[in-house]
Amino acid sequence: MDDKAPLFDLKDQPPVIQLFASVLVVILAGTLLFYLFVFSGSLIFGTDMSEMLSIPSANASLREMSILKFIQVSQQITLFLIPAFVISILLRKRKESFLRIKKLPGTIPVFMVIILALLIIPVTSYIGILNSKMDLPAWLSGVEEWIRTKEDNATAMMGLLIKSPGIGVLIINIFILAVIPSIAEEMLFRGVLQQILCRIFRSGHAGIWITAIIFSTIHFQFFGFLPRLMLGLTFGYLYFWSGNLWLPVIAHFINNAIPVVISYFVDWEELGAKASGLVEKQILLPLVPALLSVVFYYYFWREHKKNLLGET
Repeated sequence: MDDKAPLFDLKDQPPVIQLFASVLVVILAGTLLFYLFVFSGSLIFGTDMSEMLSIPSANASLREMSILKFIQVSQQITLFLIPAFVISILLRKRKESFLRIKKLPGTIPVFMVIILALLIIPVTSYIGILNSKMDLPAWLSGVEEWIRTKEDNATAMMGLLIKSPGIGVLIINIFILAVIPSIAEEMLFRGVLQQILCRIFRSGHAGIWITAIIFSTIHFQFFGFLPRLMLGLTFGYLYFWSGNLWLPVIAHFINNAIPVVISYFVDWEELGAKASGLVEKQILLPLVPALLSVVFYYYFWREHKKNLLGET
């Protein structure tokens, strides 16, 4: 018996239809799964869903901290990781990995990515401090107040999540705040969204920039918009130049893991105050890593050009 072609094969649809279907998967399936996770968590922790979704106070109990970390993991898995896998399966062609995760990168590219990720941390920190000093016009005072409230809530939540009273908690925090987000977010944003947008606009640069803007906006921390935009561009170009999703995953992991490790030795609020003060006193401090990072960007761009020439 001959196999019949499916009535609707997403991989053969125009990129705009693929984008629309992907957004539906994230919004509908992701949201449904998230609330199923929250409901399951309410049964596990013996509480109601409203407490599950509330941000605990600064002196949160161990139980409240556990709930907060459960929600953090649930968001990453249900809104990013699972939708990315579902979409990649729908868009995958025979014997081809849509996400490009089957092949592991070589030792040299991994080493170069690690150094690049370390170099851009002081650069994004500097940009973030400048971004945080942004003042909106008086007629947008209500918007600015809303943005600062969202920023304060995000900072407070991160301060709770990042606390590491022991080495065991530190390892858990690295897994929750660095391992899972780096894999889940890169699979959805670079692995799925960027590829589709590149096809829609028929331009790698357009796809990378639009994805980076969405990536930064979706965090709802607008006084940290510019540093996240730079990170999104870095992850996007790493994926575009290398064709391997694991390189931006590694860069993303390092960017998230470094603050978690440092906060194990220095208080989170104290760390932010020290970084802000240092940048204000040493304005040229990020200049050296910024210039050095250009060398590493050039390396990946050159390898990309070599691969293109090898294919012709």
